[in-house]
Amino acid sequence: MIFAVENMAQKRGVIFWDFDGTLVRFTSWRLALMDVLNECETGHDVDDDELRPFLRDRFPWHRPEEPHTHLGNSDDWWQALKPVLAGCFRGVGYNEERAGELASQVRRHMIKPGRYVLYDDVVPALAELKKEGWRNVILSNHIPELPGVVNALGLSPYIDLCITSAATGYEKPNLQAFRLALICAGNPERAWVVGDNVVSDVRGAEAVGIPAILVRADPSEDVKYSAVNLHDALQIIRETASD
Repeated sequence: MIFAVENMAQKRGVIFWDFDGTLVRFTSWRLALMDVLNECETGHDVDDDELRPFLRDRFPWHRPEEPHTHLGNSDDWWQALKPVLAGCFRGVGYNEERAGELASQVRRHMIKPGRYVLYDDVVPALAELKKEGWRNVILSNHIPELPGVVNALGLSPYIDLCITSAATGYEKPNLQAFRLALICAGNPERAWVVGDNVVSDVRGAEAVGIPAILVRADPSEDVKYSAVNLHDALQIIRETASD
């Protein structure tokens, strides 16, 4: 999904959208692992809560200070993640060989579009902003196949570009994640970030000078802009655009 930077019909600016927790309900890796077990280990007695400790702080986005630009394609990214996934299966009792086999199946389950459920306000908000001249860009700490998922969810008419950390090698709030996003978007004069995480979305964006709106999160967080939903976020963007 690529847009023409010089398209003057879309000159108002760019909005960078987080994905999980912002456009779609949180995607659970734990449940994907359970789907693998249910498919491959009929009759297993593993409870999904047993997997939780082995997934904690193990993913690339838990170490945003460590770039992974050497994982330049999907296969390399998943291969690097395989020890983490295999460790989950070993943690609930499977031997090393079987754990590795099960880990190899997780990718297939994580790329299924049906695993991702759009919030009801997503399409209306994206459509309105696009109509008003904004370019919508997804900027997410996510899997390599995210652009395909976005397309399968029917978002392509509203999304101009999909940037996933698995492809760039930088996880939000790493400043380089936002700098690269600005470059990919043609260094727009006006930009926003909209996301549900105060650290990776809001603080990261503000650190490079991009205003950010915290959505679907605790309103007590100390941020300049917050919104209950995307409709409210749209209103904030409209009001400040007219200042």
